[in-house]
Amino acid sequence: MHPRQLVRDSFGTALSQFLARLALLARGVVAAAVLGPLGYGAWNALNLLVDYGAYASGGALQGLDLRLPAAAARDDRAAARGLMTGAWSVVAMGGAVFVLAASAYLLAGGGRFATPWGWAAPALMLAVVALYLAIQYHAGALRAHGEFRAVNEALAAQAVLGGGLGLALVGPFKVWGLLGAWLLASLAALAWMRRGPTRPPLTLGRWREGLALTRLGLPVFSFYAVSLVLRSVDRLAFVRFAGTEGLGHYSLGLMAAGLILYLPESAATVLYPRLAAAAQGARDPVRTRAELRQVHRALAVALPPIAAIGMIWAGPVVAWLLPAYREGILPLRILSLGALMLSGATLPGYCVVAQGPRGRLLAVSAGVAALTAVLVFSVAARDPRPAAIAVAAAIGYAAFGLELVLLAAPVLCASLGERLGFVAASFVPAGWAGGLALAACAFGANESPLTATLRSAAVAVAYLPALWGFGRGAGLKRLVQEWLAGRVIPVVGDSS
Repeated sequence: MHPRQLVRDSFGTALSQFLARLALLARGVVAAAVLGPLGYGAWNALNLLVDYGAYASGGALQGLDLRLPAAAARDDRAAARGLMTGAWSVVAMGGAVFVLAASAYLLAGGGRFATPWGWAAPALMLAVVALYLAIQYHAGALRAHGEFRAVNEALAAQAVLGGGLGLALVGPFKVWGLLGAWLLASLAALAWMRRGPTRPPLTLGRWREGLALTRLGLPVFSFYAVSLVLRSVDRLAFVRFAGTEGLGHYSLGLMAAGLILYLPESAATVLYPRLAAAAQGARDPVRTRAELRQVHRALAVALPPIAAIGMIWAGPVVAWLLPAYREGILPLRILSLGALMLSGATLPGYCVVAQGPRGRLLAVSAGVAALTAVLVFSVAARDPRPAAIAVAAAIGYAAFGLELVLLAAPVLCASLGERLGFVAASFVPAGWAGGLALAACAFGANESPLTATLRSAAVAVAYLPALWGFGRGAGLKRLVQEWLAGRVIPVVGDSS
């Protein structure tokens, strides 16, 4: 596959997910205004059911991601169908077990998830979990067959439809409008994914293949589960110590962090099947690693200034649109810095997941996540303010990102000098831009648009040395040209 196709796939995925994220962001802002900090915090606590329910596959989908791309590349349809059937069987069984276990927990007194809407809200959220698992299965199967466009369109339609309906319904129907829109949008996305030539089977069977995929994917699944703990431990701490009103203020920062991480994660979505195929010998590993390094370096230098300016403008935007959430501005900026540090490790992390060393990855990641959980819960027990918990969570983000990059550097770089340069390129632009934004916002309490404009200009100028030092040779101009050009731009040393 030519590099231009990689860029088109990456930017197509990024654009669809970014537009989808904007729709969800708009829905989130309106929902925050309608529900208030207490109700919006309860809504985010309810979302924990989906976050953890998404892992009910137990590793089968991760195993499918590792095995199916190679079978699809060989055009071995019988093997591919057997793998998909086995994976779906495990996913369906795991989803049923999760729904039953969560229902038992709620009936036994998990009332924090029901407040203030009773038991019907978490019950509908469990229906969302079932649909989400089916969408995950279809998305992974289609991506392994190279059908990125179908997945992008379906997920974008899901987000736009869910966001649009949510915007329309949250006013008159509150949380019920949000849940109904989510269910309808999920059904639409699932139907969209089944329109094309590749239709993943929905029959049960091939349990041996399914269990084999589960064993194969267990290390990757465990890593993702550890990542989930890292990125949800702050919400769990709020539910335990601070209540849902504080979580409502804090949730603005969670939205911002998710928006920052979407771009590198969308690129990783395109690259991961290729990394998995290269690890199994079905694709040139040298070229695959080169593709990853190019995209990683470009994102590492281009994303931080955009996020930094967003951190600055969060002040006047929140003060204008959501004045009841002013307490959430500082946590938003702190979490954004943590997300920036983690974003520099997203692609390297996927490289290690696909190619190893997975045992070391799991051990180190679990240790970092455990320490982060201890830190966040300790801070929340003493000082449950959103800003204090945000600092603890951001430290965990940065530590997790650092260990991923350190593990990936030997895989992607040959010499010690290259490895050190890779680590620096992953974090220095993010730390510099985020630090500049926090420093600029620390001078004065004025959150007016004029002040934000002056701060943004100062940060942009101060970021130029990092852009010059780390942006040279990053291929930013080439990435844009390859995405927009109608002709193939020759690659030096590329004979394809």
